[in-house]
Amino acid sequence: MQKVKGMVQLAGVTYRIVRIERGAYNVVRIRDDQNVGRFQMSPTFELTPTAIELDLLREIARLAIHTAKTSYIAFPRPEGVVAATAEARRTPSTIPPQRRAG
Repeated sequence: MQKVKGMVQLAGVTYRIVRIERGAYNVVRIRDDQNVGRFQMSPTFELTPTAIELDLLREIARLAIHTAKTSYIAFPRPEGVVAATAEARRTPSTIPPQRRAG
């Protein structure tokens, strides 16, 4: 299942970010429609350049992640971390006033 997640531009060159599987993306240079590398975010971060230098692929991946061109991946919570309930997260200004009996 491939899905185009968006475009990023770096040093005047535009790249298409294509999701190829969960947590893995191909980077395609628009100018010549060439696949220049791949990055994977899960289970570990990996870079696999095919037609560009590793440092350039790293910058493209960083830019794609920071500009939300990748999908959210729910990582498991560390042990011992308890999720707060919705009520516990509410601030006093968002708690509705209590009704008076009457």
